Amino acid sequence: MDLATPFIPTAEEIAEYERLRARSPFPAQGATHTQSTGVPAPAPQAYAGSAPAQAVPGQPPPRPPLAQFVLTAEQLAALVIPPRPALLDQWLCQGDLGYIYAPRGVGKTWMAMALPGAISCRRPLGLWAAADPDTSASTPDDAPEAPPAPDHIPVLYIDGEMALEHTKYRARGLDLSKVCHLHHEHLFNQNGTCLNIGEVEDRQRITDLIIQQGYQVIILDNLSSLASGVDENKGMDYEPLSHWLLELRRRKITVIVVHHAGRNGLMRGHSKREDACSWIIELRDARLESDPGAKFVSHFAKPSRNTGDPLPDMLWHFTTDKVSGITDIQCELAQVSEYEEFIQHVLDGVTSQKDIAEMMNKNKGTVSKWARKALQEQRLSGGANKLLPPKALPSKGRGQIRVHASDDDFDDDEDDEG
Repeated sequence: MDLATPFIPTAEEIAEYERLRARSPFPAQGATHTQSTGVPAPAPQAYAGSAPAQAVPGQPPPRPPLAQFVLTAEQLAALVIPPRPALLDQWLCQGDLGYIYAPRGVGKTWMAMALPGAISCRRPLGLWAAADPDTSASTPDDAPEAPPAPDHIPVLYIDGEMALEHTKYRARGLDLSKVCHLHHEHLFNQNGTCLNIGEVEDRQRITDLIIQQGYQVIILDNLSSLASGVDENKGMDYEPLSHWLLELRRRKITVIVVHHAGRNGLMRGHSKREDACSWIIELRDARLESDPGAKFVSHFAKPSRNTGDPLPDMLWHFTTDKVSGITDIQCELAQVSEYEEFIQHVLDGVTSQKDIAEMMNKNKGTVSKWARKALQEQRLSGGANKLLPPKALPSKGRGQIRVHASDDDFDDDEDDEG
């Protein structure tokens, strides 16, 4: 018979636990607990025949009992929960977890850096309206009066890949005057170390930094370069990162994660990361050979939970003046042809021509012609009976539009400085 081997932590593990325990938001055993909303929590219940948990020498102390944190129906109804303020338009709110993804070179970093500039200074971005925290959401009559809004929203941009000189160039051009940067190259130059959110120590260091400095929004650019040693195709490998991101969300920290698209055009890696997020934005290359700068369409692959309704696709064009270094952002509603809409239905998981014909209110012959064309152009795979996303992105896109087929971890957004 195999004997169960008891878990005996090492001295290093105990020291790490005690270090983290010192920051625990839970009160000490026996301390009086009061909800931050003013509703007293029920008193801890003693269970017959049970004795208080005792610490075992050499092992971490037990966590507090859960009875004191249980809410009755009456207490839940009496809770005063302040509405989460909108940070940009109505789709991006405080405490959101969202993803931006695209193939390399499309313009992920342009969008990822433009967002914090707009958020921090409460200014509009393209057709997305600036959100005033004082009026972005209705406040219940019995809610306490909100404190005056600060002059800006503290934002931290964590860059794990781009060259420092390019970050400086873009930050000036996009007017990121209120945004702070934690840059991999500067960190290495000053300290000889790197960030890896795949390790618990670095996740804790970032959490400590956020709490100490009061950052309300963080941008992680990008997942591949910041999470070394994490197999993005394995859901269990992503579990620690997922729990950390959920912890930040519970602290009402808005997190925007930049990631790459796979060869099938979808966000790379295990779909488990999508479960807890508030929205997902896909960027689709729309740049012609003659177009300067970065040009792409933003599409909500997962509609924002804050609006509940699909938002229109936007066509963005980022160009930077060579003399002044100032970046101009043009934005308009994207014009999507019916053929492109048909292809998008397949990419979204609809495989039957009959189903697509019904969704688009088109006859089967028209949809069949689109299917043959898309299969010939290798924009779709499978067959007439079951349409599927492309096995690999084609090296030549529709017309003169560039479509990048590479699936490398390193983004070449910085090549499009124009």
